[in-house]
Amino acid sequence: MKFIHAADLHLESPFEGLMDDEIPQKLWEQIFNSTFLAFSNIVQDAINQQVDFILLAGDLFDRDNQTPKTYNFFYEELDKLNAANIKVFMIFGNHDYLNISASDIKLPNNVYLFGNQVETKIFNLNDKKIAITGFSYENRWINDKMIDNYPLKSNVDFQIGMLHGSEANTGDNYAPFTINDLLDKKYDYWALGHIHKMQQLNVNPPIYYSGNIQGRHKNESGSKGYLLINEVNGNLDISFNETSVIIWNNLTIGINEKNTHEIINDLMSQIYKNKYSKMHLLEVTFNINQNPLNISHDELLSKIQNTLREEYDNLNAWVYDIRFSINDNEKISSIDDDIWQEASESIFTKDNIMDISKSLSKYDFIQNHLNDNIQDYLLKKAKINLLGNKGNIDEN
Repeated sequence: MKFIHAADLHLESPFEGLMDDEIPQKLWEQIFNSTFLAFSNIVQDAINQQVDFILLAGDLFDRDNQTPKTYNFFYEELDKLNAANIKVFMIFGNHDYLNISASDIKLPNNVYLFGNQVETKIFNLNDKKIAITGFSYENRWINDKMIDNYPLKSNVDFQIGMLHGSEANTGDNYAPFTINDLLDKKYDYWALGHIHKMQQLNVNPPIYYSGNIQGRHKNESGSKGYLLINEVNGNLDISFNETSVIIWNNLTIGINEKNTHEIINDLMSQIYKNKYSKMHLLEVTFNINQNPLNISHDELLSKIQNTLREEYDNLNAWVYDIRFSINDNEKISSIDDDIWQEASESIFTKDNIMDISKSLSKYDFIQNHLNDNIQDYLLKKAKINLLGNKGNIDEN
């Protein structure tokens, strides 16, 4: 027996944190199509691997109303699996929730869509009897512990639980469960959806989130994909397979006594050195030691992106944002420590700081922030200014 566990396709998802007017048209089209291409990768892998069935554990679409183009794409991909005699078992999650009984959704004959109440589908595969249990969301939020409605393992050779939800201790309203809840059912594999990072919650039996198949913003960095489960003589071999078309990632560059031209050259050299095999959307952090940059954030980012446009056909990278990080280990070599300490104690007092900031402190959230953070912040700024680094504190 061989099957695929995938979840959180989020077809037609909008990408967050990107300005479409700053991105080359060719790249923007690649970004828009990335979730579709990632799912096509799963379908093609399933056919090539000759899997027996696929589990799709919720949030297949990014919203509850799909455009005809998106739904037609999804249907056609499922129909490719139908032609290859590959079954598909799917549930809807909190993004694509649907009243199944009232809908007129049409799917190929190889697809089984679980209803809004927990149910079990049993079928024969070679000489084994397989059971799969799951349900689809009818509403965006489900506070009930739907896991309580899952039956104990029945008289079958292998039983799988499909569940789109989160652990009860997270406080989310998405069909909460505990790991013990899952273990109590005595199932042989749990295919979870909802969390966008692949993670294993238990070894035996295996309980997995497969993660989403394509990162959609900077907090979904790194490779995304699906799990391939191969059962041989009762033993499960589980492997992660990448489907991401685009990778969100971070890149750190150290700069010291360099002009803008040298900084961009260093960045481009690092990007070429990394030899990205697929498109990477990068947030670049410039580590600053002591000397200032005589250029603003927006101006430097614009120059970097203009350079990337010229080299676009030779690269698999785009810098969507940059950050400046001040080295916390800077030394005040030109100031006697005793003099600095005396001055800081007499000048940078909380009373002086609060007096200067009194026009802002009428707001509670600013008042609290000033109470907690402002003294350390201004001390650090004063040190850097004395070293000639005026105006280069990250405003965030």
